[in-house]
Amino acid sequence: MPDQFFSEQNSAAVVISRNSECSDGRLKEVMAAIVRHLHAAVKEIEPSQEEWLTAIKFLTDTGHKSDDWRQEFILLSDVLGVSMLVDAINNRKSSGATESTVLGLFHLADAPELDNGANIFVLEPA
Repeated sequence: MPDQFFSEQNSAAVVISRNSECSDGRLKEVMAAIVRHLHAAVKEIEPSQEEWLTAIKFLTDTGHKSDDWRQEFILLSDVLGVSMLVDAINNRKSSGATESTVLGLFHLADAPELDNGANIFVLEPA
């Protein structure tokens, strides 16, 4: 167990150890990875207090725009490329196969099949 006193050097380890009693093993693993990477990003960026509060306000505003019908965090996930990454991880293909994609606003039911690399911009809804 890391030193119980939080410092810049051991920040992630201390936070992870405080969550060691989590009974859901997968949640504990996921949260430990998120904490490690978030702490590493903060150490790399070295944000000022004002910059960090701006980031928190952005996330808070995103949450306030979300409700039972509108989920802004999914859109944020899309903007950050995380939705595509999760889709790619969960739909790994053999070499040379067309990559998977997240269906979005521009999905057209029964769209024609096109060769890999074809221009899809010219497609119009039926």
